[in-house]
Amino acid sequence: MALRKPEPSHRPNPLSGYLTTREAANHLGMSYWHFMHLVEAERIPGIRVVDRWLFSPADLEAYRRSTRSGEITELARRALSLPDITLTPRQQAICQAIADGQRPAEIARQQQQSRQAVHAQLTLIREKVHSFLTTAPKPPARAPRRRSTFTSSPPPQLGSAPLME
Repeated sequence: MALRKPEPSHRPNPLSGYLTTREAANHLGMSYWHFMHLVEAERIPGIRVVDRWLFSPADLEAYRRSTRSGEITELARRALSLPDITLTPRQQAICQAIADGQRPAEIARQQQQSRQAVHAQLTLIREKVHSFLTTAPKPPARAPRRRSTFTSSPPPQLGSAPLME
């Protein structure tokens, strides 16, 4: 009589770590229907399993970085991380709020400003970061090597008499 190995009580799920449609929409901070519109337009990759969609958190983060809000978030984080960039207190507050996940419209309401004013500050921040990155000190160039010569006479000077007569 052959004995069978007992079935493991817990089978590893290869799809663990993936998010459902509602979880993924919440992760990106958008409505379920807007999220599904993006999935059907193939702008957000997902895996269709029978009648459900599953989404990789890495794919969702790649989508977020590729959007304008992802660009603004990266800009804000970069501006806060570079100590040589001088930001006004208002610009620092905007960058901190964006890095914390708030949108420009929410920031405008909190600071009692128009959205255009917040976007104007973001434009100024973008210019500061861009000018800092393009004018950042570059490593000094190495001096060209001099070739050693085995003659004891100096090289001929321009305008001097020809060597052969």
